[in-house]
Amino acid sequence: MAEIRPTEVLALTDQVLMLLRDRTSDVVFGTLFLLIALGALGIALMRRRSEVGVLIWLGALSAIEARPLLPLLDDARLLPHWLHVTLPYLGNVLSYLVVVVAVLAFLQLSQGKLRLLLQGMTLVGLTIALAGVGFFVFTGSSNKVMPYNHLLAACLLAVLAPVVAVPMLSRKFLILPDRIPAVGIFLFAIEALYGNLSLPLGFQSPPEILDPLGFTVLFFSFGYVAAQRLKTSLPTAHGVS
Repeated sequence: MAEIRPTEVLALTDQVLMLLRDRTSDVVFGTLFLLIALGALGIALMRRRSEVGVLIWLGALSAIEARPLLPLLDDARLLPHWLHVTLPYLGNVLSYLVVVVAVLAFLQLSQGKLRLLLQGMTLVGLTIALAGVGFFVFTGSSNKVMPYNHLLAACLLAVLAPVVAVPMLSRKFLILPDRIPAVGIFLFAIEALYGNLSLPLGFQSPPEILDPLGFTVLFFSFGYVAAQRLKTSLPTAHGVS
């Protein structure tokens, strides 16, 4: 077994600290999203009720948004070899799946014609994801299909923003406990819509920090909805006369 020298340990430690300093936001938000994912999926596993659908997709979406941690761990040589080799493919798959998983998460809050529209968007998103991943596998480029993924995300957000902004539309097409999560979803939708359209429309790109901040607001909005649903699903205690 090869001996690990103290100088090698110190060099690795310095390298990790340098990475942490250079990518503080990725570390902070990536860790936060990973904790949200573990918490949401853990609660969903323990409850095992129909009300936990929003928790499952919240956990999946937050886990995907924690993906900036992967290249950080890879740069610090903390990933196993098999994951290091597959990291480019995994990153590409997750980049395409984020829209599909987001649509499935919003599907848990929708009803009526909006639900049918989101179901159709799910099929379109899966088609785009399969095409994008296949194109990347055979050509090594993900840029050809990704604009269609951004377009689908923009369509989703353009639909959601007015629905959550107008109380009458929210009551008709969404299943929300009150207006609190609607405010969070609206803020996320506006930020993400601008982020998806800024490049193709030639607008100035928003600050990078806004993207994880927007997802943080969205995740806490979903968490609020999930908490209220779990609260109402608990059996009511009856007094004994």
